[in-house]
Amino acid sequence: MSKIYDAPIPNKVSPRTKWTYTLGGVGRDMAYTLYSTYLLTFILFTKGVTDVQFGVISTILIVCRIWDAINDPVMGGIIENTKSKMGKFKPWILIGVLSNALILSLIFSLPLDGWNFVIFFGVMYLLWDITFTMNDIAYWSMLPSLSSNPKERATLTSMANLFAGLGGVLAVALTPLLTQGPNAIGGNAVTGYMAVAIIISAIFIGCQVMTVVGVKESPRAIKLQQKAEPIGLKKMMKIIFGNKQLLWLALVMLMYNIGSSVVLAFGTTYIYFEFGYDGLFVTILAVVFAVGGGAINVIYPKFAEKINRKEQQFISIILIAVGYTLFFLNGVLWKADRAVEFVLLCVALVILAFGQGIYYMNLTINLSNTIEYNDLMTGSRNEGIIFAMRPFMAKLGSAMQQFFIMIVYIILGITTITNAISDVEKDMAKGLIDETVKGSRIEAIIKNVDDTTTLGLKICMVGLPLILLAVGYFVLKYKFKIDEKTYSDILKKLAERDAQRALEEEAALNADADEAVSAE
Repeated sequence: MSKIYDAPIPNKVSPRTKWTYTLGGVGRDMAYTLYSTYLLTFILFTKGVTDVQFGVISTILIVCRIWDAINDPVMGGIIENTKSKMGKFKPWILIGVLSNALILSLIFSLPLDGWNFVIFFGVMYLLWDITFTMNDIAYWSMLPSLSSNPKERATLTSMANLFAGLGGVLAVALTPLLTQGPNAIGGNAVTGYMAVAIIISAIFIGCQVMTVVGVKESPRAIKLQQKAEPIGLKKMMKIIFGNKQLLWLALVMLMYNIGSSVVLAFGTTYIYFEFGYDGLFVTILAVVFAVGGGAINVIYPKFAEKINRKEQQFISIILIAVGYTLFFLNGVLWKADRAVEFVLLCVALVILAFGQGIYYMNLTINLSNTIEYNDLMTGSRNEGIIFAMRPFMAKLGSAMQQFFIMIVYIILGITTITNAISDVEKDMAKGLIDETVKGSRIEAIIKNVDDTTTLGLKICMVGLPLILLAVGYFVLKYKFKIDEKTYSDILKKLAERDAQRALEEEAALNADADEAVSAE
């Protein structure tokens, strides 16, 4: 194994800052996961949209996500230009969470259908994107300002991803259990989604307020913030396109964001069609997937001490390939009892999630390290702008993924099936049928789903991710140059530069003092 290099800047993070920052991600990612993972499921299984309405909703999703992605660097620039007693990150974390939580609750609660819902959705989705961007970029941009020490940063990154992942898995696991099937709150998906959205919104606010109150940034980062000059759009573009390492990394992040969540995007529908309309099945798989992905966050600091990032990348892509292959072959090349197939599916998802967890952890740390690279090259850190690339690529990838989902769902006729289930859910919400009738009617709908439909979903869930993540691996391997040794060298040069500047400032002050004494 290659040598792992230590940082020359011993920047210690206090326990209070470490825990209040990282725990703040729990509620934040619960809200994001509910919205990003189950919004489409909520619409398909409770609103009864036609193919035309589904196409319009998908188009709204695509256009708004592209616009919001383009707008992310602008938000990063606004953060960079913010000067307040709270710093440049905390005001936007607070404003973003309060407004976004309200919008999230309204989207899942108002009883609108048909074109009325489509119009309402278009307006609210845009507002949701704007407000979440405020919180998202400010929250993640704060991370590099807490420490420049690689070990501290690795710990913070792994803890932040761990608790964000915990929030995500809580939302992924509990949402289907509490909204669809026999355990739904109120007995149906309509009331279930409303209750879950309100509860998660409250948790989102509590967690982010804790971060705002509890986090203390490093003195060096605060000093640099106070000295920073205002940044205009032209300079923002210069920062982004002038950092070649950032651009290569952004390309990989785009491919990762398109590919890695395809299995989740189709997963709920696939599970309902293949194993039955019970949110418990989705909950089990969500927990399994989270355990696989969360495991790397627990062991990563020790893992990173023994294995360098290039080697980690190789391990990750092998695990991803094995996981997707097992996922596809299960129930296709071999047939087994449904319970056995479900267990084998869980095994495949653990392997896949662990591999993707390593892959994503590398991307996050590499992105953090481009900040010091930017500081060395330009004399400015620009955390807000650089970390804006993370949600920028996530949203651009999500837009491209949504186009893919729209095409697949329309070709496979998924909306015809979900509309039939939606009618049953709404009848239950109106009190027209009881749970027994609801269950039997939905079971009959599921039994009529053709095998080619579920096979088509599985092909889409495996093919696109494998191609994109493999290409991303080779880009990282051959184009991204900031490994452990390079980063250590960057920190040494920054320390030398800061020391030299301090000496020059001291000399200038002494000269001014001598001149003043001579004048007297």
